[in-house]
Amino acid sequence: MSGTLLKGGLEKGPFSKQQLTYLDTSLKSLDTDQLQWLAGFLTSFSRIPMERVADPTDSVWVLYGTQTGNSERLAKLTAERLDGLGIGNTLCSMGSFNPRELGKINRLLVIVSTQGLGEPPVEAEAFHNYLHGKRAPSLGHMKYSVLALGDSSYADFCQTGKEFDKVFEDLGGERLFGRVDCDVDFEDSYEEWLNGVLNEMSQSHALSANSIEKMVPETSEMGFRTYDRKTPYEAEVLQKINLNGRNSTKETLHIELDLGDSRIQYQPGDALGVYAHNPDELIMEVVETLGLTGTENVTSHTGEKSLMEALRTDYELTPLTGGNVIRYAKLTKDPRLEKIVDDNMELLEYLRGRDVLDMIRETPFKLSAETFITLLRKNSPRLYSIASSSEVYENEVHILVSTVRYKAHGRNKGGHCSTYMADRIQEGDRISVFVEHNSRFKPPVELDVPMIMVGAGTGIAPYRSFIQQRQSGTAQGKTWLFFGDRNFSTDFLYQTEWLEYLKKGTLARADVAFSRDQEEKVYVQDRLLEKGKEVYQWLEEGAYFYVCGDAQKMAKDVNHALRSIIMLHGGMTEEKAKEYMDYLRAADRYQTDVY
Repeated sequence: MSGTLLKGGLEKGPFSKQQLTYLDTSLKSLDTDQLQWLAGFLTSFSRIPMERVADPTDSVWVLYGTQTGNSERLAKLTAERLDGLGIGNTLCSMGSFNPRELGKINRLLVIVSTQGLGEPPVEAEAFHNYLHGKRAPSLGHMKYSVLALGDSSYADFCQTGKEFDKVFEDLGGERLFGRVDCDVDFEDSYEEWLNGVLNEMSQSHALSANSIEKMVPETSEMGFRTYDRKTPYEAEVLQKINLNGRNSTKETLHIELDLGDSRIQYQPGDALGVYAHNPDELIMEVVETLGLTGTENVTSHTGEKSLMEALRTDYELTPLTGGNVIRYAKLTKDPRLEKIVDDNMELLEYLRGRDVLDMIRETPFKLSAETFITLLRKNSPRLYSIASSSEVYENEVHILVSTVRYKAHGRNKGGHCSTYMADRIQEGDRISVFVEHNSRFKPPVELDVPMIMVGAGTGIAPYRSFIQQRQSGTAQGKTWLFFGDRNFSTDFLYQTEWLEYLKKGTLARADVAFSRDQEEKVYVQDRLLEKGKEVYQWLEEGAYFYVCGDAQKMAKDVNHALRSIIMLHGGMTEEKAKEYMDYLRAADRYQTDVY
């Protein structure tokens, strides 16, 4: 019955290929009675409002592509704002969007992030490829606007958003409001974009200027103070431990923080944002190179203060960003820098290993203190996967931090935030933090569903949270950990805890890969391939598959390994294996938290 239904109806319906794969797999597993019950359920369910869905022609569509959840959160805020102004809207993720709808959409708002080296988020890949392919339609009827999220420390800053903006124009679309590119501190840029969009809509919707107000910070329904990026909480450091052994080449810090009476809430999969301060030694070198004293008064984005204080807390000196170089080249008119910023590959190479001090030393230029701070990026938080469950550690939050140290361009350097916590923060000190919720990386709600957790290095952090959450409840679902690092004797993070979970049965299986313990390097993807038959069996039993760690190498290698496993043990072609993985993603059973 389900096969007949698919052949006769769904293939002609308003579904994307990814959705069809999901429906195909699901419906074929149902018997006649189950299908009849489902038909009745869907009849009643269709009368329940879903996400903000309106008539495609009259509606403003808000389409988002996200990896960590920021684009999704801003898209939902946008839809809520439109609702408040009485403007009908349809909210949809790119992963669920059917491109056939484009012919009916007159106004489109796109909010999308950039991952890796200028790549779209996984859920946005299919739509991105469609727009750049031969089947892309004419969009002469459409007005659109793009909000691009990115990180200016990468040369391909907001590249995905730029590509969407350009392809909509190339296909005949008209900009409702110009694209806005957001750095990691995106709140102000988002407000600028949204208010610009609403102002353009004001004529057709007869909106008054007073009704178009800036977004205000979220407030608690209970009336107590809430904490976020703009108003972080000052959390006390309860404990700081280096988890690596004495002879390890790495330094990985387990840090426990007291949330006090802040009422900050978090869930497994969320991240903790941490604001760091620049070291005084680096600040003084920068100030002396500029020929200044540090006592000059400047107007920072947080108010008037001395240059020294502004450089300590309000701006970043490392790493060097593309924005730093572009602004400095424009100011100095230096031919070498101008040539570098005109070539994306040259800019990428120039940024590697440099910081602001390197730039101003290599290309000296007389600057006032006030002009200098306009070149800098605002101090931005670094996000760390939370490594604890609030069900186990009430009023505490734990994170795992890998200390970054390196030598480049003749100087010893370190990560902006990791060395701040490693070298300048002690137990009893307070640091500025907030919770960044991640709706895209969560353990299954059903407690009996199996989980396969793959991580390397600090990528193990969220799995500690997952397993603690399961241990604190009545979860019966089996769990399997794949973990990799350099050496077993020095780098098996949380080893004692994992062994205890294995002993208790909370963790059913664990496979580890320590790359430097043998002549031929072994990684987590190798362990996955070795256990491929069992991995595929778990997936067929409904297991969720998680990947956390390095985006450029580990996550891609794991993805390739998983596809090979599905092809080999599922007897599928490469195309069918890809469809199977698309189905896993569509069902939220293949989740990644990569960086």
